[in-house]
Amino acid sequence: MLDISTIMRKYGFNESEIKVYLTLINHEQMTGYEVSKLSGVARSKVYNVLENLIQKNMVLVNQTENKMYRAIPTDEFLARLEHIFKNDLKNLKQGFKEIKEPKRDAGHLWKINDYTSMIEKIKYVISNAKESIYIQIWTSDIDDELVNLIKLAEKRLTKVVIILFKDSEDNFDFKNVYYHGFEKDKLSDFGSRWINVVADNKQVVYGTINHHTTNVIWTENTAMISLASEYVKHDAYTLKIFRDLPEDLKKEYGVDFEGVREIY
Repeated sequence: MLDISTIMRKYGFNESEIKVYLTLINHEQMTGYEVSKLSGVARSKVYNVLENLIQKNMVLVNQTENKMYRAIPTDEFLARLEHIFKNDLKNLKQGFKEIKEPKRDAGHLWKINDYTSMIEKIKYVISNAKESIYIQIWTSDIDDELVNLIKLAEKRLTKVVIILFKDSEDNFDFKNVYYHGFEKDKLSDFGSRWINVVADNKQVVYGTINHHTTNVIWTENTAMISLASEYVKHDAYTLKIFRDLPEDLKKEYGVDFEGVREIY
């Protein structure tokens, strides 16, 4: 979770401005000297910082000779930030409409650099799917936002299949979900977790995850998409049989179906 300072820096506030604002919101009103003393911003600098925050409508100052400063309430700050963000997003959308993007070669495999980028990509892919989603994912890689996106996809789409590999205590009430059950064997085979998300048979996010180190690609390559989607379907077919005929299969393959893997 990002802290307040990290987030404020993303929106153009420098370290001194953040210290001064966070100091002021903890007090009804303060002199410049008091702000400097409690925030750690030098007196030689604090008045310029306060003036900058006044110009940004973040701080108010009275009109008496002995100047007192107070911060705008946090809910007002958030409302202003939201207003700025929405306006910027509106202008970006309008500006992008005027750009004619080239047709891109669908054959390439594009590397996703890190774990956070991978999670953001699969969330985008799932939230923008129009017809179908096929997913293989480990439970430890699912956060609350992803749960909500998958549930929305289940309401929106005609085909959603989820294969869950359980490596946490979490359980999810998705509609068409299959718990794999061979997690230890799969980890032994692969040496790591992996992710497989296919959307509309048009794009796929696929690769391995070792702790939070990723070796993951995104592609529109048709051969890769076909292999990835069939991988999910094949797991679903098998797990559906295990679910529907457990006693017969236990007699044939063992209590944990371990005999299924004896193929050599």
